Amino acid sequence: MWPPSLEDGRIKAGRMESLDRILTRLAQTSTLNATSPPSEPGATGDGQPGCDICDDLRWIRVGEPMGSPEFGKMAPCECQEQSWNDRQGERLKRYANLGPLERLRFDTALPQGRDGFADPTTYGPALEAARAYSENPEGWLIILGPSGSGKTHLAAAVANRCVEDGKPVFFISAPQLLDQLRPSNFPSGETGDWSEHEGLFQQVMNAPLLILDDLGAGNMTAWAEEKMDQILTSRYNSRRPTVVTSGMERGSLSGRMRTRLLDPELSTVREITAPSSSLKSPVSNIPARMLESMTFDSFDPKGGAGATRTQQAVLKDALGTAKAFAQHPDRWLYLAGPTGAGKTHLAIAIAGLRISLRLPVTFAIVPDLLDDFRQSFNPDSRVSYDRLFEQIRNSELLILDDLGAHSSTAWAEEKLYQIIVHRYNSALPTVITSQVKLTDPDQDDGDPRGASFSTSIMSRLRDGLMVSERYIEAPDYRNRGAARPRTRRSPGTRGRGRG
Repeated sequence: MWPPSLEDGRIKAGRMESLDRILTRLAQTSTLNATSPPSEPGATGDGQPGCDICDDLRWIRVGEPMGSPEFGKMAPCECQEQSWNDRQGERLKRYANLGPLERLRFDTALPQGRDGFADPTTYGPALEAARAYSENPEGWLIILGPSGSGKTHLAAAVANRCVEDGKPVFFISAPQLLDQLRPSNFPSGETGDWSEHEGLFQQVMNAPLLILDDLGAGNMTAWAEEKMDQILTSRYNSRRPTVVTSGMERGSLSGRMRTRLLDPELSTVREITAPSSSLKSPVSNIPARMLESMTFDSFDPKGGAGATRTQQAVLKDALGTAKAFAQHPDRWLYLAGPTGAGKTHLAIAIAGLRISLRLPVTFAIVPDLLDDFRQSFNPDSRVSYDRLFEQIRNSELLILDDLGAHSSTAWAEEKLYQIIVHRYNSALPTVITSQVKLTDPDQDDGDPRGASFSTSIMSRLRDGLMVSERYIEAPDYRNRGAARPRTRRSPGTRGRGRG
């Protein structure tokens, strides 16, 4: 049996056979077949030899004159050489471990990528890089991109081309590899008998060309990260040709993984992005009507009906602060106040100015963002969770609207904590709107209206060296111009003045 064998889609870890043994067996088989007479000289149905050159003897006498060093020697017939090549190709196919992925070739790859899943401007360079690598597999080829963008197709196409050219290659997906390396009687993978899995582990580390598909997918426990680090480090140090595909973005790679995968002296990196139309979500998807109507020019510092001079002064200060931040984003701006005070108006005005200057900005309504995170776990989602989460965490300028209006579950608090702590530690410019007043000591016990933050989040938001708070206490703008309800007068008051 030629390993790695596939049974029910699983590689049997104890049946791995090295490439050296495969090639040795191939040579032995070829010699045995070449020196053994054919069992049936007549290979055709009418009794005629199958080969017109050697009459199915497989060997021919070299036609050199007497006295020549080659006189009298035998040479394999063309049919024998073809038979050797066929057997070698079959064994290399089995060693490659492609299985049903043998259908994925360069001639079946879409030149522009899958419609709705890959941006043609980034897929094209990845396709060309994969073609070039298959012809001369040296160094590392790294292909990054979201699910469905065609990474696996390109990796399998490289493997199939190498097999066609007689080059040994071993293909395996990272989740399948980790599943096979993890002892079956220890599901957690943290402990157990390792000896029976050593063959597969060494096979992956020492393969002449390894193609590792979907790195980072699945549950990357500490044990899984350790095994992947051992494999990548071994191949990195020995400079063994390697192809890696991953749905992770550059910014989400760990430090050790980044130094290996993105080494410019070793790796050719191609990143396939999703088309802009497939990224439509609450993130940076501000309705055009809001961008047009919520500008700095349309913000009225006079406030809504009944605004006092003090409130108007607060509105004027908030407007000036927001304008200054939009032009030179630095640290954090926290806009707080009741519903309708103008917080979102100023936040969208900041985003609008950045967009008009063709500068990057990410806008997200917090409750919708959390829903978007949940939806990204759906297998049919065109935006992976990792990609969306990293887009938020590392945005050059992030605007979080209506923080505190979300359903306060443990999962939601964890996600918001991760975003806020990362941006706080990195001092990334951020705008937050909320009904929660940071300077109110009562907020330590929660907002009476239901909006509240965890202690760890509140601690960072209250850092005066990082966060500038503007609390806008003003009448609801949406009541501006509304007709006042007519009051009913009691009998006997008709015709009297207001007093």
